[in-house]
Amino acid sequence: MRRIKFVLVTLCLVAVSVPVGPAHATLEPPRLNHSNDHLWLDISLGPPLVSWFNRVAKPDDIARVEQVQQINLLDEVTVGRKLVVFKSVDEAERFMPIIADRIDIIGYNLENGPFNRRTEQTDPIGSVQRMRALADEYGLQLAFGPDHQIAVSDGAAIAPYVDIFVLQVQRVQTDPATVLDFTLPMMRQLHRANPNMEISVQVRTEGDVRDIADLIDRIRAEGLDGVSILTSPETVDVAEDLVTELRARKPPTPAPQVVASASGVEASSSGDASQARMDPNAQATPGTPRQALPWQLPSLVGAFIVGALAGAVGGGLVASLLCASHRQAPGK
Repeated sequence: MRRIKFVLVTLCLVAVSVPVGPAHATLEPPRLNHSNDHLWLDISLGPPLVSWFNRVAKPDDIARVEQVQQINLLDEVTVGRKLVVFKSVDEAERFMPIIADRIDIIGYNLENGPFNRRTEQTDPIGSVQRMRALADEYGLQLAFGPDHQIAVSDGAAIAPYVDIFVLQVQRVQTDPATVLDFTLPMMRQLHRANPNMEISVQVRTEGDVRDIADLIDRIRAEGLDGVSILTSPETVDVAEDLVTELRARKPPTPAPQVVASASGVEASSSGDASQARMDPNAQATPGTPRQALPWQLPSLVGAFIVGALAGAVGGGLVASLLCASHRQAPGK
């Protein structure tokens, strides 16, 4: 009889000390952009835009020149970040010892055309890795702007090596369906490959600025961080109007998404329930209130049942008191 009582009391102590199963359901806001209140702007500068940029730019905006020979324009910039675009790794390696302390970001524009070296076109991943090593050597960020073909074929493999990925849509920006068919799935692939990377879309200062801003709004909720704007001396007014229009737009506010549940179902970052997937390793978010699963008995009920069983053999009172005492102990 004493052995039975001992076993029942031990079971009681185990029942009240086993932690209750974690609640896997938690709400998490979707990824919008790094600040959640505005998109940073990456603007290609010409002489007429420098003073304007200094007036309107925010600290995370980017002043960009398309070739290293224009770097003197960046010396006049007093706000934001500075970027020089290179089309050749060799050229970047040659100039970086001279200009590294004058910029914040190395830009690498790799396209299948006459302005890029064939050896780099055929090995985009290896070329970006060289640029990454160069950026790390001088403590700079790396922005990568490939053409459509390279983005689709190698973008996900390249993503882990870059800090900013620029999706070029300027040639089709008047065709929203084509832009969305390219950017939305591409952004999901890039975010999976490198969740810490920032993404921008590149547009040109042509057409109705409201139409361009509407297109940006449709892309923005997928996790867009910035807008890269190609300008020209003939479209300075359009550039200024476009920036004003983009600044006036409010960020989208989609509903929070369920990212995990008790059944292990995890919703996609885009909020599309059809993309939910099974996650056998789903864990409780730190700080989430814990909740008993259906098959786990709360400690008080467990103590009562075990105590009742113990009472059947004469030890119920002792078992119940021990269980209650253990449940009320500080820090349990």
